Amino acid sequence: MSDSHKPKLQLRKYQKDIVDAIGNENVIIKMPTGSGKTFIAGELIKRRHCEGSRRAALFLVPACDLVGQQKRALKDWIGECDVAEYMGGSTCPGRSFDVLVSTPQAFLTLQQTKVTLFSWTKFWLCVFDEVHHVLKQHPYRIIAHSIKDWTERNHQSIQTIGLSASLTYAFGQKEVESALRSLCYDLSATKMISPTQDELISGGYVPSDDKIETMERPWQVPNGVVQENQRKPHLVHDTFMQRIRDNATTPFALMVYKVVRAIEDEVISKCSCFESPLENKKLNSWEEYAHRLSNDAVIGSSIQVVCQFLEVWYVALRMIVQSWEEEEQLVFHWLTECNSGLQKQQWFGPRLKDSLDNISRLFDSDDLQSEKLNSLKESLVQKRMLKGISFRCICFVKKRIDAYILSKHINNDARCKEYGIRTGFVAARKSRITPSIKLTQASRCIEQFRSGDINVLVATAVIEEGFDVPEANVVVSYDPLKDTVELAQRFGRARQISSSLSLMEERKDRPLSALKDVKKQQDDIIKAFDPSKSEHLARREEQSQKDRHRAAFSTLLTDIVRCESSPLEVLNTHAAKTKAVVKLEYIEAGPDKIFRCKISYSNKLLAIDGKGEGTTKKQSQHQAAANILNQLRERGKKEYSL
Repeated sequence: MSDSHKPKLQLRKYQKDIVDAIGNENVIIKMPTGSGKTFIAGELIKRRHCEGSRRAALFLVPACDLVGQQKRALKDWIGECDVAEYMGGSTCPGRSFDVLVSTPQAFLTLQQTKVTLFSWTKFWLCVFDEVHHVLKQHPYRIIAHSIKDWTERNHQSIQTIGLSASLTYAFGQKEVESALRSLCYDLSATKMISPTQDELISGGYVPSDDKIETMERPWQVPNGVVQENQRKPHLVHDTFMQRIRDNATTPFALMVYKVVRAIEDEVISKCSCFESPLENKKLNSWEEYAHRLSNDAVIGSSIQVVCQFLEVWYVALRMIVQSWEEEEQLVFHWLTECNSGLQKQQWFGPRLKDSLDNISRLFDSDDLQSEKLNSLKESLVQKRMLKGISFRCICFVKKRIDAYILSKHINNDARCKEYGIRTGFVAARKSRITPSIKLTQASRCIEQFRSGDINVLVATAVIEEGFDVPEANVVVSYDPLKDTVELAQRFGRARQISSSLSLMEERKDRPLSALKDVKKQQDDIIKAFDPSKSEHLARREEQSQKDRHRAAFSTLLTDIVRCESSPLEVLNTHAAKTKAVVKLEYIEAGPDKIFRCKISYSNKLLAIDGKGEGTTKKQSQHQAAANILNQLRERGKKEYSL
C-alpha cells in the first residue's frame, strides 16, 4: 500500500491528553501493553520536528529484534522524517537523521567510537522503551546516568521519556516506593503519568488482567526439593553441592549426579589431564568445558565420543540444579528425545552401566512427574479446538533449554499432531541452547507464527517486551511469574478481545492476586506523585545510598585476594550492591602496542575514574578496575574511620 493510501493514524483521547501533559518535562509513563505508548513518543517527536528542530531524537529499545519494528511504527506515525536504525553488526547511521532507533549497547559503542557524531549535543530527546531496565545493571542505566551528568556539566537539557507497562520488579509497598523514587532520580523525572482504567476503556483499549486463569494443578512437586524460602539464586550452585554432601537431594537428582561422576571417571581413564568443572559456579561452563574437550579430540576417537556424551549429561545436571531439583520430566525428554542420553554404549564401564540402569528403571516405573507437561498439551489441544484455524499460542518459559525441549516434545506428540499443533521456539538472537546446538531456526519462527505455518511459539523472555504479534490469541505461562513486569509483558502479547490467558503455576509467596496488588500500588504512587517532594526524596535516597556503600565496603577490606585476582568481577559486584554504573569509557592500542583504557564508576554519591594499561585488553581493564577498587577502599577507610 502506498503512503498516500495508508489509513490516517489518530491518537486516542487518553494518548492526546498525555502528549499535551508532557510538554518539555522529563516524564515516566506507565501504560498497558498494546495501549499505544510508542505513538505517544512518536507524536511528541512529530510536533518538535514540525517546529523545525535541528537536533535529533533517540529512541532506545532493549532488543535487536525490536529495532526494525519500532522504526516502522515511528516512520508511519511521523511521516516526512528521516528515521535511522542501529544495532550491533549493522551499518553505522550517517550524519543526518531526525530519529535514531537503537539498542542501548550499540549506541554506547557509537558514542565511544564516533564521539563527535553521536555526542549528546546532537539530541534533544531520549526515549527509554521498557524503562524498568534502568533499575538494574543494564546499558539503559549507563545512558540515563550519562545524560544526567552531561546536562549538569553543560547546563543544557535533554528531555527524557520512560515507557513501560510495569515500572519495577519490586515486590512490597516499601520496595515499590523505593524503586520508583530511584527511577525518577535516574531520569530526573518531574512527572509520572498513568491513564486510569476508565480512561483506557473509553478510549477503546480493552484490559486483559481480569481474563487470566490459573490452571488447577493436578501435579505435585517431587518430594525433597529445595524449599522456596531457601531458594537464593546467587547460591544455587552452593546449595546443590551442600545437599549432595548432606545426602539431602531428591533421588532423581542424586541419580543424575552419579551418572555425571561415572562419565567423568570414564573420561579420566582416557585423558589424565581432565579436571571436573563441577566446582565452577557458572553452571553452563560445565557443558562448555566438555564441548571444548570434544572439539580438541581426534574426530571419531573414543575420547571425543565420551566427551560428547558428558556434555549431554552436564546439561541435564544443570537443568536439575537450576530448577532446585523440581524439573524431572523435561530432563527425561532432553535425554531421550533430543540426544539419546540413555542409549547404551560399548565403552560403558560397570559403574556407569549401574548408574544408567537405575535411571532407566525410574523412567520405566513411571514415577517421574509428568502431569504438568500433560496438562500443557491438553490445554493446547482444547484451545486449538476452540479457536480453530485462527489458533496462535505463545507459551512462555524461563530457560532456552526448556523452550527447545518443549517445542520438540510437543511437535512429536501424537495427539498434538492429530489436532494440527505445530511448534517453534524463540530465544535470544545470539544465544545457543547448548554449546553444540545453535539457534538456526529462531530468526524465522516469528514470521512462521504470523503466517500460520506454526501455531505454537515456545519462547523465553526475549519476546516478552515490545514484540507486536497481533495474531496471538492464546498465552500460557509455563513457569510461575516472579514480578509485575512478567505479568504485564507476557500476557500483553495477546490483545484480541477473545484471547485466552493461562498461568500454569503460581509462586506461593507471589500469587497472581498479590502481583495485581503491586500493579495497583504503582498506580497509586503515580497518582500521588508530587514533584515538590523531590528534594525530600533525594535526601532519603542519598542516605540509602550511604547505607549501601557502608554495607558493601567490608568486601573490599576482607577479600583482598579476590580484588587482586579478579578486580573487574569484584568491581561489577560492588557496583550492583551500591547501585552504581560501571562504564568502559575507552580502550585503545598505542603505537607501542600497549592497550590503554579508562573505566568510570558512578552513582548518586560519587564518581571515580580508573585508568589501566597492559599488553592485552583484558590486562588494561583489570588494572583500571583495580585502580578504582583501591580508590574506593581508601575512601571508605577515611569515611568510616578504619
